Amino acid sequence: MAVAVTACALMTAPAATAASPGTGVRAAQAAPCPALPCEGSDPGSVTAWHTGGAPKILKEAVLASGSRLRLYTGKPAWDTSGTVYSWAEVTLTGTSQGRGWLRTEENLGDGINIKSTLEHPRSYRDTNGTTGMFLYDTTRYGVVYANGACVTDGKETGCVNATVSSVVPNGPCTGWCSDADPTAIAASDWSYVDRSDLDRVALPSGASVQKVDGRLKQGSYLGWAEGQLTASGGRFWLEAWQGAGRWGEVYTEFTPEGASRTTSGSTRAYSWLPELRACVSDSSGTACTRDPDATTTAPAQAPCAELPCTGVDSSTVTEWMPNYEPRLVEDANVYQGGRLRIWQGRPAWDPHHMYYWGDAELPTGRTGVFATLMTHSSPGSDSRAQRPVPVPGTRLTATGSTKMIALDPLSGKVIAGLVVDGRNWAFATQQGDNMYLSDKEGTMGPCATGEICEGVAPSTVTQWASVATDWSTASLPGGQRVTLSGSRPSWSVSDYYAWAHTTATGTTVWLEDRAPGGTYTKVAAEKVMKATSGQSVRACISDGTTTACTKPLL
Repeated sequence: MAVAVTACALMTAPAATAASPGTGVRAAQAAPCPALPCEGSDPGSVTAWHTGGAPKILKEAVLASGSRLRLYTGKPAWDTSGTVYSWAEVTLTGTSQGRGWLRTEENLGDGINIKSTLEHPRSYRDTNGTTGMFLYDTTRYGVVYANGACVTDGKETGCVNATVSSVVPNGPCTGWCSDADPTAIAASDWSYVDRSDLDRVALPSGASVQKVDGRLKQGSYLGWAEGQLTASGGRFWLEAWQGAGRWGEVYTEFTPEGASRTTSGSTRAYSWLPELRACVSDSSGTACTRDPDATTTAPAQAPCAELPCTGVDSSTVTEWMPNYEPRLVEDANVYQGGRLRIWQGRPAWDPHHMYYWGDAELPTGRTGVFATLMTHSSPGSDSRAQRPVPVPGTRLTATGSTKMIALDPLSGKVIAGLVVDGRNWAFATQQGDNMYLSDKEGTMGPCATGEICEGVAPSTVTQWASVATDWSTASLPGGQRVTLSGSRPSWSVSDYYAWAHTTATGTTVWLEDRAPGGTYTKVAAEKVMKATSGQSVRACISDGTTTACTKPLL
């Protein structure tokens, strides 16, 4: 297949010579992975592209700070099928909080568009430069692809896909919000603010309260109250619907800055409550914006003296918050093996936390069988920072159910679960805005499932969950070359591993990673895998006189 060589400001590789039609390519560049498609390879190392497949900018997003992201596509010649790959070029200006990353956008129809961040060490960067290359689109199961990308400078976020480029302000919070000051949010940050006449009440004294709804451009829905009190005093506040004809005040112990005020103005804004109303009271009476005749009933007594409760069986909960009745949120299921279903609910006696529990089905007569609930921080790209951690007291070694555990919706922690049936494992976690259950499976490995495995040679890995790919290379003046490669073995739940290797003789090769303080230190010898985020790791080679190292993403 004919190929074309293209010069591009993005590319740093030396130009290669295109062959005449029908003659083939002289010394064609080898693919950077043993089995296609490659994941995370360096676009700057590509020396030749298929005819008509030279790098092109699909879309660009530019922030007010000057930070910029460009989404590229191209067809590297080493993929003989002519497959389209994508990558992002990130330029950060005047910010220490910047990041650019690739993401997958899946259109399910009916206006449902699922957006998920690629969780691969070479899919993002916090400094100027390019990400690794990934498939632009695919229907192959288990193969990641990137058809979109985003960049942020801490103040704005710009995202692109094949058809749209958008920039929105970050706003005061993302997702669930608490104690956001609506009066401090710039007008340009709002998609809309609604002050309905139906959500306003007044007292005979002239005091009044307005319940306000708003949506930030970054996606969060907020509710708050605006009140006007008279010189005689009084108070206005927010209440949340708690079911069974019951409204309850938004608890100030959870929101210390104020869902209640004794002076005119605005309460703080919240997005973590299912339904809100505003109330006002003074010497002339009390009024609320909704259900003025609702009978107040006391909630069920919490089974503990201090929230959140621990060690509670979900079957003992007699009432749940409206819209937060028990529902299945994830299902870690080994084919013809073990299974762990994860449930979510919010008991009426605790409006502050989400509770989770697991139901496990485990085989008998095998060793190493268990299931456990886990937590980790919100989904991201650094596998080391995001490694799931088992929740104490939730480990099961036989079929049964865990007790409930509580998570503060504002903590940033995400529920997850791991089941091991003695032969294979399955892991499931809530991911961003996913709307369907999903899990991933793997085989048992040389170390305990879910933990870091050190000192393993890549040649001993019989199956990879992600294609083992050469991420970058460096050469000595004499031509001896070292390669940095990486991948996730099928026995690794969340960690990617990197290693250094060479075919040159008479040289020493090793792997380095950046230590706190910015210095680089040796972390592994040649052909020894090391768990890594992929950002700062580098492979080095020395002939005794000169040393060369691959360039990290940082």
